[in-house]
Amino acid sequence: MAGNSRRRQAYLLLAVLLTLGAALRLTGLGFGLPAIYNPDELAIMNRAIALGQNGLNPQNFLYPSLYFYALFACEGVLFVLGWLTGRFDSLAAFEQLYFVDPSVFYLTGRLLSVACGVATIWATWRLGTRLFGPVAGLAAAALLAVAPLAVRDAHYVKHDVPVALLIVLTHLALARRPAGHFNSPPPASTFWLRSLRSSAGSWWWLASLFAGLSLSTHYYAVFVLVPVVIVVSAPLAPGEPWRHRLRRTLATLTVAAAAFIATSPFLLVEFGTTYRDVVANRAIVVDRATTSGGAFASIAFYLRWLASDAAGSVAAALAVAGFVALARAGWMRVTIALAFPVVFLLFMANTVPASRYLNPVLPFVSLLGGAAVSWVASASRTGRVVAAVALAIAVTEGAIVSAHGNAFFRQPDTRTLARDWFEQHVPSGASVLVQPYSVPLRPSREALDEALTAHLGDPARASVRFQRQRALQPYPEPAYRTIYLGSGGMDVDKIYLQPDAVDDEHGLAPIRRLGITRVIMKRYNVENPAMAALIRALERDGTLEASFSPYRPDIDAARRRDTPPFEHNTGVRIDRALERPGPIIEIWNID
Repeated sequence: MAGNSRRRQAYLLLAVLLTLGAALRLTGLGFGLPAIYNPDELAIMNRAIALGQNGLNPQNFLYPSLYFYALFACEGVLFVLGWLTGRFDSLAAFEQLYFVDPSVFYLTGRLLSVACGVATIWATWRLGTRLFGPVAGLAAAALLAVAPLAVRDAHYVKHDVPVALLIVLTHLALARRPAGHFNSPPPASTFWLRSLRSSAGSWWWLASLFAGLSLSTHYYAVFVLVPVVIVVSAPLAPGEPWRHRLRRTLATLTVAAAAFIATSPFLLVEFGTTYRDVVANRAIVVDRATTSGGAFASIAFYLRWLASDAAGSVAAALAVAGFVALARAGWMRVTIALAFPVVFLLFMANTVPASRYLNPVLPFVSLLGGAAVSWVASASRTGRVVAAVALAIAVTEGAIVSAHGNAFFRQPDTRTLARDWFEQHVPSGASVLVQPYSVPLRPSREALDEALTAHLGDPARASVRFQRQRALQPYPEPAYRTIYLGSGGMDVDKIYLQPDAVDDEHGLAPIRRLGITRVIMKRYNVENPAMAALIRALERDGTLEASFSPYRPDIDAARRRDTPPFEHNTGVRIDRALERPGPIIEIWNID
């Protein structure tokens, strides 16, 4: 009876933790909408939405395909629900809404991230319980529920939170290996041991299945195969022949490969495109980092994030203490707890720093923290008090930082404030020079046709997406003739003006020749040298009409210089000097 009572209490506490984790991840989920300020969200959603038109072929393989298919399925469910409730009377109406107000589409995609984030809390609880006992499992779930980085990134339509779930599920399957084959069985209830033994025959193929799905969600998940191969190839009984172990390992890798291919089939069908995109991705993410900084140049960035903002400083200290707890856990548990995060971090140390890459590591940080709490609590009555207090402080810190981040997300972005001002003060149809991912002005139909003609020769040659955008009736207003300031790219719907077109000799003349009357500038705590001549020309010959700052009014100039603005696709932390997201925005009149 006592055991049943403890289990009920544990399940009740777990339900509270899942509810807390969900609440933190849901708060502020609609930030920015209908504007999208994370360019990765925009690119990912556009690719997922286009799958129906492209025969489920993503046609781009910077990422594998499973997450796009999951998003596409979620948007399909959204359409069916909208059609059944009368929100959409046709597929055409559903598609038109995406161009007029895509808010519900992005909310749906973000809800998928929330669901994956909450499921990861559950999976971490199960993994901690299997490896280190029920106290460790609940403590690990508590730490992950409030981990600031995990909470923040569950607000995005991105791969990192979903792949973290699949990676933890892979390790959970490895932990289903029969308990008798671990070389130092952990304390556990009879119920837990019985459950383990009942699933003894399925653990290896479940691990391989989830490993393949992880890799099909993000290429960097390939490192999950390290613990999979180690655990699967280990003998299941003393003296097990090596050929049996090799056969089991090969079967495991075969299942993983099959799961990967089945859920990202076009990677092989279009192997040439896959190779091109993977090489391009490596050049952007890895080569750029190692060329400028050398090997492992980013390790300090990732360790700083892990020690502070990612999980919280107290949670990070508990994770360090967890290494002591692992010393008595046996090599199998150490492998499951550490092999992936260690190898993964060593690889990430050679990438351009991005805090989102730490999402797959956070469950293991929480796992180590949970192991430390369980180890200290098992020492004595005093140890139980110390462990409870340390865990309470860690959870409180994480919850406060996460709540502050949510409140920050709910503040209007500087770009939203600038858009509202612009639409109130500048007539529709005006010509404006704006940077990409700056103030989200709607391009007019004429501006879209102008860009498509410049790049394709005829707007009729544009893709289905742009044809449907051009065909909107009535066309949404206000809309503007937008010219983009930058070095250009592959966007056929944009006309670019190179920043070096403006110099001190000719001033704003190249801009005025394009009929532009307004210039919108993004500025940061450190000025971009490429924009220096344009800034001088604007200050000399233009009129500053409005400016929007992300900094708190009481922050002095020195603090501003040391604090970069927060943008959603960077590794910048949410600093206390900031009042809201977004860069400094200036609106200049050059008419």
